[in-house]
Amino acid sequence: MSQFAKPTGFFGKILAKGMARGHKHFYKNAERVIDPKKDDKYLEIGFGSGIFIKRYISHVSKISGIDHSDDMVQLASEMNKNLVDVGKAEFKQGNASVLPWADNEFTVVTAIETFFFLHEVEKVLNEIFRVLQPGGRVVIEMAYNKDDGVNHQRVIKKISLRLYSGEEMKKLLTNAGFSNIVISYYRAFWIPLKGYMVPKGMVVKAVKK
Repeated sequence: MSQFAKPTGFFGKILAKGMARGHKHFYKNAERVIDPKKDDKYLEIGFGSGIFIKRYISHVSKISGIDHSDDMVQLASEMNKNLVDVGKAEFKQGNASVLPWADNEFTVVTAIETFFFLHEVEKVLNEIFRVLQPGGRVVIEMAYNKDDGVNHQRVIKKISLRLYSGEEMKKLLTNAGFSNIVISYYRAFWIPLKGYMVPKGMVVKAVKK
């Protein structure tokens, strides 16, 4: 498995921190759609370094995260040590298709730059629906997608991505029971690639009725 999909060990931690710095514009667009509130109970799938939580989510009432890399659990816990120490944040190793939380536990669930790495996405979305409270929202951000007009075959092969169009995301979310589905797009620079332009990044938002 690619280090991009599952950062592991010393170099995985270095990569995760580098990606976090390079994802600055991705994070800002995701945060704008999430619009996190003080009373939110937040779950992030594939939190990586945990820097998004540290920068944009620390003010909410409860924070949880799941990642399939033990090293990312350690890194995110260190990055958000003050939140973990007071019992406000928890980071778990696990599989997003079997979320270890109760029904109706969260008001917002996110997957930022991770959904295109996930397997069994139907199961993942069903699990997200289960753990969200009625009226809760899911936000999925993907810089790479089928709607950006770019041939991504090289990067798909290199880091094992599965890309989605907006219409495919609407179908997946509808089948999982979500409504009020909104697809938005953004343009951004990806700093580590020295000016590489993301021509049409995607942010998907939907609501559990």
